[in-house]
Amino acid sequence: MKTKIPIVIKRLIVRGQALPGKVTLKLFAVYLLTLLAVESRAGIILHRAVEPARIGLDISISGENLTLYFALSEESLSVLKKKMDLELIYSQLQRIHYFALPPAAAHCQVIALQVNREEDQISGYQTFHCKSPGQLKYIDVKLYEALPDLQAIDVWLTTENWQNKTVVYPEKRQVSIKSGILR
Repeated sequence: MKTKIPIVIKRLIVRGQALPGKVTLKLFAVYLLTLLAVESRAGIILHRAVEPARIGLDISISGENLTLYFALSEESLSVLKKKMDLELIYSQLQRIHYFALPPAAAHCQVIALQVNREEDQISGYQTFHCKSPGQLKYIDVKLYEALPDLQAIDVWLTTENWQNKTVVYPEKRQVSIKSGILR
């Protein structure tokens, strides 16, 4: 039985025969492996870890206005689409009454709510008018109710005097607001 030697190996054998006599077998083996890696690099497949389904949520407090803006990226949607259809994700977010809920003591009312879909990205915003913004001690994030397969929410909270970046997880869904920041 005759074994067919691939062309790449034949080239390497020819190159090996042309090497000076002082080249050791180990050095030649390293040389061969290096050449094989270089010549077959088109066949190398790199695997990248997939980020868990995350969503970005920007919370801005200015005067008596509390604005929430979220963006669900194409990468996160690809993870979520494994369990929910894109149209279902979009409709779930459209049906939600609150992306996040301020405490009752702040006396906030929703004055705007919108969810947008552009190809493979979903975003939206919600604006509250708060009669007592000084009572905003925390904000309960409600996006997990619409999208239970989310793994994390990256929150960027900004006020006129302060900013804070945090991550909210399904088991702890509250964003704390530093006391004394709001009047």
